[in-house]
Amino acid sequence: MNLLLRMVWILIRRFRQPQCHPLDSLRVRSRALPNDLDFNMHVNNGRYLSFADLGRVDWFVRTGCLQVARKHKAIPVIGDANARFIRQLKAFDPFEVETQLLGWNHKWAFLQHKIYDGQNRLAAIVVVRGMFWRKQGGMTPDSLLEATGHGHLSSPELPEWVAHWSQTLDELTAAAKAGEVT
Repeated sequence: MNLLLRMVWILIRRFRQPQCHPLDSLRVRSRALPNDLDFNMHVNNGRYLSFADLGRVDWFVRTGCLQVARKHKAIPVIGDANARFIRQLKAFDPFEVETQLLGWNHKWAFLQHKIYDGQNRLAAIVVVRGMFWRKQGGMTPDSLLEATGHGHLSSPELPEWVAHWSQTLDELTAAAKAGEVT
């Protein structure tokens, strides 16, 4: 089953479930398949980012964010990703992706994906900075949460390293726009 089929499976299963709180940690299960492997016969590093996509889609659906975004003709986009690979997954190994909203600012939402192997050991961590985008510009995290009925929430304080990472990315973006990145 390729990733698109896995994503469709998640969508079918999750749309029937009650909405979850945006700050809940949510898990989705899957299994490493032979087409997920590289020449070393373990899961390809890029595939972990795709596994994080599965967790993110699950989170979008279960929190109601995807339904709200669709009403506003917005699509989810990732601006940046940071991955740390800790333990390998091999063919047919079961795994779970735990997705958690770490926090947000005026523009970006920060989601963390922890990928656990079949023994519940951490295999990888992926943190992304993303938003929902539409022709008129991005939907702010606050407006998205408001539309899901969670407008009363304030962002948890971001872990120090995530806040620093975000600041560094903002500086890189400004330098690139100024033509200072070669």
